Amino acid sequence: MTGLASSTDSADVIRVLHVDDDRALGDLVKASLERVNDHVSVTTVATADDALARLDETAFDCVVSDHEMPGKTGIDLLRELRASHPQLPFILYTGKGSEEVASDAITAGASDYMQKESGIDHYRVLANRIVTLVERERVEATMNDVQRLFSELADRTTDVLWLFTADWTDVVFVNDAYEDVFGHSRAQLEADPLAFLDPLPDRDRARFEDAMNALSNGVSMDIEVSVVTAEGDSRDIWVKGEPITDGTGAVTHVGGFTRDITARKTRERELASAERGYRAMFEDPNILVGVLEPDGTVRDVNQTAMEYIDGDLDDVLGEQFSATPWWGDDDTLRADVDDWVSRAADGEYVEFEADITGREGVRTVSGVFRPVRDDDGEVTALIVSDRDVTERRARERELERYEAYLERSTDIITVLDADGTVKYQSPSVTRTLGYESGELVGNDGFELVHPDDRERLFETFRGLVERPDDSVTEEARFRTADGEWRWLEIRGRNHLDHPVIEGVVTNNRDITERKHHERELERQNARLEEFASVVSHDLRNPLSVANGYLELARETGESEPLAEVARAHQRMSDIIEDILALARQGDDVHANTTLNLAAVAEDAWRNVPTGSATLNITTTATVYADRTVLQQLLENLFRNAIEHGGDTVTVDAHDDGFVVADNGPGIPEPDRERVFEPGYTTTDSGTGFGLAIAARCADAHGWTIRATEHPDGGAQFELTNVRVE
Repeated sequence: MTGLASSTDSADVIRVLHVDDDRALGDLVKASLERVNDHVSVTTVATADDALARLDETAFDCVVSDHEMPGKTGIDLLRELRASHPQLPFILYTGKGSEEVASDAITAGASDYMQKESGIDHYRVLANRIVTLVERERVEATMNDVQRLFSELADRTTDVLWLFTADWTDVVFVNDAYEDVFGHSRAQLEADPLAFLDPLPDRDRARFEDAMNALSNGVSMDIEVSVVTAEGDSRDIWVKGEPITDGTGAVTHVGGFTRDITARKTRERELASAERGYRAMFEDPNILVGVLEPDGTVRDVNQTAMEYIDGDLDDVLGEQFSATPWWGDDDTLRADVDDWVSRAADGEYVEFEADITGREGVRTVSGVFRPVRDDDGEVTALIVSDRDVTERRARERELERYEAYLERSTDIITVLDADGTVKYQSPSVTRTLGYESGELVGNDGFELVHPDDRERLFETFRGLVERPDDSVTEEARFRTADGEWRWLEIRGRNHLDHPVIEGVVTNNRDITERKHHERELERQNARLEEFASVVSHDLRNPLSVANGYLELARETGESEPLAEVARAHQRMSDIIEDILALARQGDDVHANTTLNLAAVAEDAWRNVPTGSATLNITTTATVYADRTVLQQLLENLFRNAIEHGGDTVTVDAHDDGFVVADNGPGIPEPDRERVFEPGYTTTDSGTGFGLAIAARCADAHGWTIRATEHPDGGAQFELTNVRVE
């Protein structure tokens, strides 16, 4: 006899439901089974319906049922039971058996078939079969649970889990994460088990194939490579594989996981880059750098700082910073260093300047102690960094002496960098241009120059920069703090190679009054030439016409020629009035009044015969101008627009002033410069002085007037260099 039933390894109770209409037999079966195996617990019911009812209430591990019973048979019970308990072990235990009953039982899903026998030994056999069936079912259930859990793990993990045959010719298993990591379908991999090699770049493929061959020969795989997905995304992956062997030690399968480590590798590269950047900054050849503990103990020092003292890094690491050779034997300075360390350890950003002892003697350094904090705000280290400013301090002291000399000058003394940036400006800039002393330092030295002079002056400056110790003299207009323009004579010398000045020095003298006298003399000469031209040319034609018609009237005695004489006289009168208006605009005006441009334009429009023309004002600008002269300018521009066919006149803003435009035929490009010449006209009724007067009005303000074409067609007059509020 076997001893299996009494020595089962199961530590759990096996719950058996016994179905038999013979109560005495039922009691015997219960007692016998529980005696031969103390892990078996038997519950007995009389009918199939009772069994089904009990199974709805209580969980059992096995059903042992008689076949022939009142009502439903054991096979009927089995058929109903399989609908609700498909895996529950079922033994048909009958006294009268046959091959037909046994066949029906197996067909209906019975786990085993056994006939009842006399005596008690066969109960040990029955118990063994019960234990065997239950433990097998439990093992299968456990395996199913393991399979289910593994499937859930495979579905939920972001790692690629894989299992191949040892020769990599068959995919035994791969989870869905493969598609996310490699960017290729599982179907493609199953059709071609080596398809996972396709996304590998050439630089990684040979190395990876060597690792695959080693894994097939029993060597574990641990490798990092890159893949490029079908969408072109590059990823870093970590592949870990192990060989799987049979009982003889032969490798039958290879399996492992693949993990997307792109984020980690990116972070590693960033950290490596940051480390390289840190080392590059730390080993800056121009900066002395040290890392200290909060108590002042030296943790690290760069090579630049070590070059200042005799000894190597080991001589200073672990020492108190104030006790290191940089501070010499100056006890006061050492105490200052301890104080700077203490303040920085308390979280303060400490700036300092000190004389340190170097191999070449005493050197002046300027720097800071910076606290380094952790995430909790605690100071965990101190960074001390400084520069050698010995030469700079010497130059600064010499420059201070030079500046003291410059400040006594009545001219505006300016020192410029090679790119034209103002490094220094003497206080006389306040008296001449109205700017505070030092206000323009750091600015572009040419931003105050008049646009018409700026390019010329800058080109002269660039040429001077290229010629050491050379000098030049120029004249240009500069904008004052009040927005006016003053003429300065600029005498510049190249001192860029000077050890202290290191710049281009300019002496700037105010010559505005002299330029005004020169300009007025030029205007007087120009007006004399204009008068001579008009008298000799413009008045000669109508005078000849008048004389001709007057002679005709005398000869014929008729009065009709006298009307032509009158018209000629009227034209001479118009020309004379325009000449006088042109002459009156020859002087400068006081353009310090703020005027609403739109209001002045409306007044000017009312003084011009406009007919059906309309005025369109699209600006709200306020300009500095003389009202009478500005209105005269606008009236002449409006009159010119209407006389030349414009029925809509527009006053609009401009980048540096304003524009007056019309929708007339416009001015041909060859004539745009000549239209401002006195006496030039393209109509029989015009005198040719209207635009000349407008130009004189603009010039009196220091403005620039230019004839252009409006983007939509028509003439456009641009007034620039206008001071606008």
